[in-house]
Amino acid sequence: MENLKLHVGYDKKEALYVRESLINYNKKQVAYTEEEKINIIIKDDNHNILGGILGNIDWKCFHIEILWIDDVLRGQGQGKELMKEAEKVAIEKGCNLIRLETYSFQAPDFYKKLGYEVLGKLENYPEGFDHYYLFKRLNSL
Repeated sequence: MENLKLHVGYDKKEALYVRESLINYNKKQVAYTEEEKINIIIKDDNHNILGGILGNIDWKCFHIEILWIDDVLRGQGQGKELMKEAEKVAIEKGCNLIRLETYSFQAPDFYKKLGYEVLGKLENYPEGFDHYYLFKRLNSL
């Protein structure tokens, strides 16, 4: 092919096209399931959000993208309760794996205490910290 050009920047339609093209390729390689987004939220009596997990399920894996607890609840076991609920939901949805990422300034030891294994660690990213990749197989629960 001749006259190929690179374009740098962000265009929502281009991004969607590339994403859908990769999904179509993946569907040809692996039995594909539709992604299901999952939120597990802690609210007080006034419906204020005080913590939560945001993630998605795909290929029998619950990917936890975010776990956050408000400062007023930290150290009270609410993170552990959220993770227990996430594992319950994942099992109910037929998942056999949970995966997540965290940083050394966040909670790698918290996840390890809950049985998550470190798959990898990217040192000094961001600078001065480490980026952890963790997982837990659910078929043994």
